[in-house]
Amino acid sequence: MNVSIIALSFSQSCYWFAVLIGVSLSSIIGIQLAPYSSLATLPYGLVSLGALIATYKLSIFMQQHGRRKGLRLGAIAGAISGLLCMLAILQESFYLFCLANFLMGIYQASSVFYRLAAIDETPIGQHGRVMGLVLSGSLLAAVLGPSLAMQANQWIKQPAYLGAYLMLTVFTIIAYFLLGKLNVQVIAQPIIKSASSRFIKHSGFLIGVFNTTFTQFVMVLMMVVTPLAMHSGHHSTNQGISVIGWHIIGMFLPSFFSGKLIDRFGTKSITITGLCILSLSAMMAILGMELINYYVSLFLLGMGWNFMYMAGTAQYTKSIEPIEKGKAQGVSEVIIALSSIIAVISGGVLINWFDWQQINQCVLLILACILLLNLWFKD
Repeated sequence: MNVSIIALSFSQSCYWFAVLIGVSLSSIIGIQLAPYSSLATLPYGLVSLGALIATYKLSIFMQQHGRRKGLRLGAIAGAISGLLCMLAILQESFYLFCLANFLMGIYQASSVFYRLAAIDETPIGQHGRVMGLVLSGSLLAAVLGPSLAMQANQWIKQPAYLGAYLMLTVFTIIAYFLLGKLNVQVIAQPIIKSASSRFIKHSGFLIGVFNTTFTQFVMVLMMVVTPLAMHSGHHSTNQGISVIGWHIIGMFLPSFFSGKLIDRFGTKSITITGLCILSLSAMMAILGMELINYYVSLFLLGMGWNFMYMAGTAQYTKSIEPIEKGKAQGVSEVIIALSSIIAVISGGVLINWFDWQQINQCVLLILACILLLNLWFKD
């Protein structure tokens, strides 16, 4: 197998371990450090803001200088973020913790290009398969991450969670070295200022970006509010980490076959399948707020996200001309990052107004509308 694909897959594992820590702990630490409880989700929201600001610039940078330099730059930002999180916990500084999470957004921005870097190195008929291989690397984080995070928290018992962020820093450094295996010569291309923007008018590009953006919004929204809902429902932090771990398994377990299904059955069929799975996730949440409901709902949420995210990516990338790649990928990933910011901010507000079940009822209604839109669209 291509060494670059393997490196990207393991780098994906390292990144998603950082996500597991961030999602499970940032809001809880936010409650402890924030001057107002309503600001508890602000640090994690700043991750998305950092990603929004960095995504387009990274896309253009990588077209000029190659994927390897751009992706390693993101890993460096992740390592600095982990160290600053530790310092913020030691000093009990909410604002330093916010800065650290903002820098983590640069790492997040770089990680979204892992699957696109894999596409760059393979022929069109294999795009779904290699995307699946890269995304499936996250399963290592999902399977091993919760237990590693719990063990890391025992390394340094006071202050709490310091050990988890130490391990996060270690994984970002590992990612930096793994990304050194990328073949830069395959990727780097000069920027042409007059590059075409025809992709903006391409219906396949528009529906692909819309589907990818929508599923990212729903996934981030529920991933942010779930630990807070569990915390208020007196479930333990370890149970919250475990639920998020199973969510990540749901996100990436289908990667072993979803890419092949896209190559065989097309993007529209897989998108509709993803929407149906997301609907099942919402219905499971509506049925109750017991621990089993959280596990099953978040697992199905991950599966539905995988199908829609993979299909949406394949849909919009095949609508792009080579000369448009830097601009088009930058625009699309910025839109997706913006949806994450809106989701995080919305989650912090909605969880104070509604409970977990009521939020899922609204999600279910919106899913029905998106399903009708995709059924109407001609692939």
